[in-house]
Amino acid sequence: MTARRGGAERVYRGILCLYPAEFRRRFGEDMVQLFHDRLRDARSGRALGGTAPAWIALLVDAVVTASREHLRRYRTVAHSLSSAPSTASRVLGVAGIVAGLAILAAFVIDLPSGLFRDRLIVFGIGVIAIGIGVHRRQASRASTASLAATAVLGVAVAFFLLTVVLEAPAIAVFWSGMALWLGSAAFGAVAAMIGVVSRIGGWAVAVGSLLTLTGIDRLGLVSEASPTIFNTLSQVGIVTMAVGWILLGLDIAMRRITTQHAPADPPGQPGRGGGGVSP
Repeated sequence: MTARRGGAERVYRGILCLYPAEFRRRFGEDMVQLFHDRLRDARSGRALGGTAPAWIALLVDAVVTASREHLRRYRTVAHSLSSAPSTASRVLGVAGIVAGLAILAAFVIDLPSGLFRDRLIVFGIGVIAIGIGVHRRQASRASTASLAATAVLGVAVAFFLLTVVLEAPAIAVFWSGMALWLGSAAFGAVAAMIGVVSRIGGWAVAVGSLLTLTGIDRLGLVSEASPTIFNTLSQVGIVTMAVGWILLGLDIAMRRITTQHAPADPPGQPGRGGGGVSP
């Protein structure tokens, strides 16, 4: 009987490993005693069905309760490590929102032709700003990919702005437009895959930029005289891309920053933070 009791207790103590270490220290012995009481009642006939239902109930309770305790633990840590965006992040985020609005404005307001160049300059500056803001947020998770995507975006936008400000020849405008939309698409896709900022915003920028690219005249996909499906797709792309920059801007400017770290084991326990030897 003693050997059987000891074996059952070892099994149950193994099940208790599902719970967080702090929870086990506080309630482990009480739970072991409750386990023995339940098995005693089952063996003595005071519980219906014998020991099998008792074991099933104990396992179900362990899985459900342990999961809840782990979620509660990590939510507490995440909340304690969250912080509001910095002033710099807010400024960069707002610049990204303005960039998106500068593009959408043409669909809502009949802007004077003289403002066309100014609107593109505002857009370009805003895109560079949000690119920096996104990189600041995600660099700690994927520094190489983030830096590469941000650098490509920055060079492409700088090239585009240069052709706009200098009123460069059409061939230079063509290549700067190609660089802008391809660079934006790459940046948006990388941001979406890293997943630190809004995935929807990242994919909207990526897909929208590729669709916008189809509207470049020299590619021959669109026509004013005889509109094709690409006339519509390019317009949809412009709107989608602009909304993507706005979503990224809102994320950078407003979302609280949460550093996700697994809590360290309390002092005296093996593993992280306890002074023991990690496996």
